Amino acid sequence: MIRRKEQMTAIDRPNLRGGDGVIRAYNLLEPQELCGKANLCAIMTVEPGCSIGEHPHGPDAEIYYMLEGTLEAWDDGEKTVLNPGDAMFTAQGKTHAVRNTSDKPAKMLAVVIA
Repeated sequence: MIRRKEQMTAIDRPNLRGGDGVIRAYNLLEPQELCGKANLCAIMTVEPGCSIGEHPHGPDAEIYYMLEGTLEAWDDGEKTVLNPGDAMFTAQGKTHAVRNTSDKPAKMLAVVIA
């Protein structure tokens, strides 16, 4: 299956997982196209001051891969900074969250594995 750029949709997700502001999710593939293998495959844009609230993953799992900018991240309670090229994996009931404390938008690929 090939999905062309013009077929992809962007959705604004206010207060995602209890976070602040609006996160724009640019869906590369829709959930029904993922054949039950994943629930999300999107580029997430986190504007300055916005965040995705802390939330667990299990039995599913989530991968974040940083594309642009920087994000403050919490990996099961441990605070760190994600930079372009960094990846984070969350599963087995562990939690994660991100916040953009910079003055530039940050973008990451997010994949939730079923």
